[in-house]
Parts: sequence; structure tokens; C-alpha cells
Amino acid sequence: MQARDLLATELEQARPELVHSAQAAEVLELFCAIERLGAAGKVLFTKRAADSARWRDEGHRSAASWMAQKTKTPVGEAMATLGAAEALASLPDTAAALRRGELSVPQVRAITDAAATRPEAEGELLALAGEQSLAALQRRCAQVKALASSAKEEAERYQAIAASRYLRHWSDPDGAFRLEARLTPDAGAVVLASLAGAERACFDTARRAGQRLAPGQARADALVVLLSGDAPDKKSATGTKATVVLRVDATALRRGHVEAGETCMIPGIGPVPVAVVRRQLPQAFVKILLTDGVDVQAVCHVGRAVPAVVQSALEERDPTCVVPGCDRALGLENHHWRADYAVARSTTLRDLARVCSWHHDLVTYDGYVLRGGPGKWEYVPPEGGTDFDTS
Repeated sequence: MQARDLLATELEQARPELVHSAQAAEVLELFCAIERLGAAGKVLFTKRAADSARWRDEGHRSAASWMAQKTKTPVGEAMATLGAAEALASLPDTAAALRRGELSVPQVRAITDAAATRPEAEGELLALAGEQSLAALQRRCAQVKALASSAKEEAERYQAIAASRYLRHWSDPDGAFRLEARLTPDAGAVVLASLAGAERACFDTARRAGQRLAPGQARADALVVLLSGDAPDKKSATGTKATVVLRVDATALRRGHVEAGETCMIPGIGPVPVAVVRRQLPQAFVKILLTDGVDVQAVCHVGRAVPAVVQSALEERDPTCVVPGCDRALGLENHHWRADYAVARSTTLRDLARVCSWHHDLVTYDGYVLRGGPGKWEYVPPEGGTDFDTS
């Protein structure tokens, strides 16, 4: 209680606008640490609090409903926290890391969800949580959950997702039309691939009109264009054949399901059963990257500027921006990190890396340097630092 009152007093007197930006950054890190400790206490006491009659006494239908009101979060989020709290009983290392304030609630949920079925992965996931972003951890947790002991188990998991598919729409308080869908990963890949051509067309049309669309805006316009057929440039909007990329390890493809250390996935979306690769995807051209866990063994397509096999291997090696801490997977650009193309005139795999447009612009215009190579990338700011503080 004293700690809470002291913190409340400090915040009441806080004047962020009077603090130097570097000091503000330090204070922010401190509050992040305090937030993680507070979240740890919330998770640790959640299950025991749910055992009480408090939620019934206050007129709630369930402990999750009561928790949602107390934490000011959706009921689904409260239920996920309850599930994580229960799973901690069999994951002592995760519980210890949580008590030390090393994990956020989303990290705990991701780890407990995956390690509850694959306890042997707990150590790996905890290490990843300390080194990588939440998005990277969630991707790895999805891969861990996708491991199967048989093709039947893999198919059952996939069918459970298919059985729970839906498309919902509603109007929000502003009167905007909202849309939400739950699809299997391969169905989602078809949707995104089909939108790609129309998205580029919408972006180009807006640019010619002197407007610049954000990716989400262009994608929203593309959805309307595809469904209505009302495109300013129908050829560019609908003429591009949808392409879905599948990455699968050769051993898993031969066996029929994925085991530890193997992958069968749609880059940028998530794991899929090997059976999906075997039957291919409807209404889309499928580019299959057949790997041995490290190298690309075979690719089925051709290209132009960057040789198609090189581009496919590059996309498999760098599914997200290679800059440490950046997890952007859409709209990545090829960067000649070893030497500029105008000098090297080379498009080999060792010369290339995929980066997001933001980091590519910083390299091109602001003096940043990408170096190190796969597995040891470094993103070095220009000499003199990047303190833009104008205070």
C-alpha cells in the first residue's frame, strides 16, 4: 500500500515536459520494470483470487468476468491470464522468471500456452523471451505448438482451426464498418496474396493523384476493389496472379508431419500441416521452398533482376527485417549490405539482406550501416549518435 501511495504521489507531481529526453528514456525503462513486476503479481495471485467467492458476491457470472472488470481488460484476455496462471504450476522456471520481473504478461501467456504441451521447450522459450521481441517469441511458440507425433495429430489441429472459422462484421461507436475473420493459415495466405496486386494498384493510383496511402489504407481499398470489381486500373488490380510461398523441410515432407527441429510454414503467417503442402493451395500459385533446415534445396519459379532462386532463398533466410529488434515482415526491400549494387554489380545471396523501408531509408539517407551477416547482424548508427533532442 505504501509503495502504491508513493508512486501515485510521484506521478501526480511529475512534469515530463521539464525532463531531458535522455532522462525521460531512463524513467520509461524504470516504469517498464515496475509494470512487469506489477503484472507478475497479478498473474501469480490470479488463480487464488479466482478460488474465492468475491466474484460471486459482486454479481459476476464468472471469475474471468470479475477479473476483466478489475483489470480493465476484455474477458477473453482475463481468461487467457487465468489459463497462464494455472499452467505456471507445472512450469517452475517460467514462474521464477515472472517473479523476477523478466517477463511481461503477453510473454507469459505465449510461453505457458506452448510449454504446457511441450514442457521440453520451456528453457528455449525463456531464453528467446530475454533476447527477442514478443512477435518473435510468439512465432516460435506457434512453431512449438505445431510439432506433432503423427500426421493425424497435425491434421486434427488444423481441422480444429477450420471448424472454428468465422467472418464477423459490426459498426463501431464512430459508425465505421468493422470486419474480423478467423481462417486457417493457408486460407489467410490466399487472401493476402490475392490482395497484393490490387493493393499495389490502389497505392499507385493514389500516388498519381498526389496522395500517399499507408499500407493498411491501401489494403482496405484493395479489398473493396476486389469484391466490387470497381478498379480504376482493372488490369493491374486483378491481373497479377496470386502467389503463396510455403517453406517445408524435406524430411517432414517425406514423413508427412513436422517433428522437433523441422518446419512447415507460410512465412509471415505461421505453421501449416504438411498435408497442405502436399495437396497445394486452391486458387493460387504455390512457390515451395524445400529445405534441409538450413539451405534451400529446391525452388519452383523464375524471376528477373535478382535471380529467382536467390530471391526465394533470401526470403526464406530473412523472413523479417534483419535489423535486430525489428519484426516487420511485410513490404521488405532487398539491401546490398556488403557493397552497393552500383559498385559490386552482384546479386548473390551473401551480398543481400532484407530490411523494412524505414531501416532501408536510414541506411540510404542518414548514414546508418548494416553489417555482420546472417545470425550476427548489427545496425550501427552514424558517427556522432542520433540525439534529435531539441530541448
